[in-house]
Amino acid sequence: MKKLALISGLLFLVVYFCVNTFITEENSSDVIYPSIPVRSLSGMDDTVTSVRGNPDPMTNSNMPTNYSYLIVASFNDIEKANRVAEEYGDKYNIDMHVLPPAANGYYRISYGRYTTTGEALAALETLKQKNFPDAWLLTSQ
Repeated sequence: MKKLALISGLLFLVVYFCVNTFITEENSSDVIYPSIPVRSLSGMDDTVTSVRGNPDPMTNSNMPTNYSYLIVASFNDIEKANRVAEEYGDKYNIDMHVLPPAANGYYRISYGRYTTTGEALAALETLKQKNFPDAWLLTSQ
């Protein structure tokens, strides 16, 4: 009986060692996430869609081409993006704009466009505190 217990124990240790040595778990730290390059936003001036039907206040040919956008949401469906932008605009009485699709196919809903990063960061903090805690800054390169 003692021999059986000893053999069982040794077999357990061998199997335990093999499993932990040769079979690796996939942790989130081991996973390689793909990086998607951000396109330059300079060509987007004429394609920004205003969801309120007003003339686009963000289009001006005299402005510099590097902008910072405050993104409050993004969707892979243009109709859903327009609908949510309209809802946010009505709910908070602000103008929201749907940007053209990114390289990954998502349409981003932008609260505003800023010419300096400092100005955008200040507005971002205010926006996060008031209505959109998950808002983020998108800066063209």
